[in-house]
Amino acid sequence: MSEREVCFTNENVYFFRLFIKYKMREKIKTGISIFIIVILLPYVAVVFRTGNMRGQEKRAADPGIEDYVAGILPGQMPVSYQEEALKAQAVIIRTNLLKAGMEFYHINDLQAAAEAIRMTDLKAMGFHYTSPEDLEKLWGYEQWKENEEKLWEAVRSTEGQILTVEGLPAELPFHAVSAGRTRSGEILGEGYAYLESVECPGDVESADYLNIQFLTLSQLPEIISRDEGGYVTELRVGEETMAGEEFRSRFCLNSSSFTLDETEEGIRAVTKGLGHGLGLSLYQANCFAAEGQSYLEILRYFYKNVECISFH
Repeated sequence: MSEREVCFTNENVYFFRLFIKYKMREKIKTGISIFIIVILLPYVAVVFRTGNMRGQEKRAADPGIEDYVAGILPGQMPVSYQEEALKAQAVIIRTNLLKAGMEFYHINDLQAAAEAIRMTDLKAMGFHYTSPEDLEKLWGYEQWKENEEKLWEAVRSTEGQILTVEGLPAELPFHAVSAGRTRSGEILGEGYAYLESVECPGDVESADYLNIQFLTLSQLPEIISRDEGGYVTELRVGEETMAGEEFRSRFCLNSSSFTLDETEEGIRAVTKGLGHGLGLSLYQANCFAAEGQSYLEILRYFYKNVECISFH
């Protein structure tokens, strides 16, 4: 072997040894890295899950009142309704929620009451909240994206807006379909003068406008009085006298706007409308929106002498 070949061979051996040494060093580094990852993996998972090494759950930022409005809205008004109708209902929800929050937490300041509202208290306050996850399951992903965008447009475009009477949130009742006319707030007391009886001509087109059912009663009740909206306010059932809404609740009628007559099949009850008939009619609101009315025009039709303000 020539000297050159020997030198070449030695160089090969030298670089081979360097290569082996490098590879060994890399393997050691890799092994150490894997060891560290295996040891630290539970702690890394804890940090990602809780945000701290102690494993204490970080409290997620509480949703705000607008998030609650968006979650309550699809349970009160069909998302298929017109955008201006959805906006009107968003204002109603926000107003009712803020009023309930002030009473529930015993807070007089509007902004402070809004900030005090918590998800866990919504049910106790009388509101049903549907999470985005549940809505996605209900509607399917593609439909959920479209519906959520529509809901949030109604919420964002009315952000902070409520209806007030003498500077305080008004109590704003609403119902699905009227009997052709809403009811006066007189039946609730003097503080509800802003609820005047108004015509709802579009409601007669609703599939829920008329309903017939038969009641298991031994004798025909006597209707004693009705209000100007056509709703029964008092009737006599045998020896018992009761309010129309009590009778409606007892026999699960669609509304207290009903007529009763005797037939071979029993006492027939024919009801008009769906709900108590007070305040805004959801169906008529949608009709008004389809005709081009704005949400403020819709609200002012059903709730008289109220002021729309932004509480923040």
